[in-house]
Amino acid sequence: MKSRIVRSSYALLIISSSSFLLACNSQPTHNASSGLCPQERTTEMAPAVNASLSNPLNLNASNLDAGEQLFQSSAEPLACAECHGEKGDGNGPMASMFQPAPRNFTCSENIAALPDGQIFWIIKNGSIGTSMPAFNKLTDDQIWQLTLYIRSLEVKPAKMETKVPGQKQASLY
Repeated sequence: MKSRIVRSSYALLIISSSSFLLACNSQPTHNASSGLCPQERTTEMAPAVNASLSNPLNLNASNLDAGEQLFQSSAEPLACAECHGEKGDGNGPMASMFQPAPRNFTCSENIAALPDGQIFWIIKNGSIGTSMPAFNKLTDDQIWQLTLYIRSLEVKPAKMETKVPGQKQASLY
């Protein structure tokens, strides 16, 4: 009787673990709202004293490389790319499991208006109403490096040019 209970417990553990691993390795579904540009969000603003902070680190290869390393593989509790995707487009392996979907950092409309202090605050404290966890084990410098890297993922829209009668070229952006 006891061995039957133990075998049943092991079977349940294996099934649960397998289901979790399959979910982690799943690809976003067509219904996932990841990768949208822009994304509708009502993220709580950081306290004004925090939101107004500017990144104290220099934008250089060393800080960008450190931010990329954290984003792609070493941030804890989980590498950012698992949810936000390797390109930062919100299409990570786990993206389809979350509602709202992870933020698309490549979308200029999503990221350009966010102050550095807001990005820092969300990374450090998480985001209420989303699946974004707090990364409070990272040092402040690591969070600022991530902020620099996240900003580097932004794809700015190409300038739209049009011919205006009587003028050479006019830029719409």
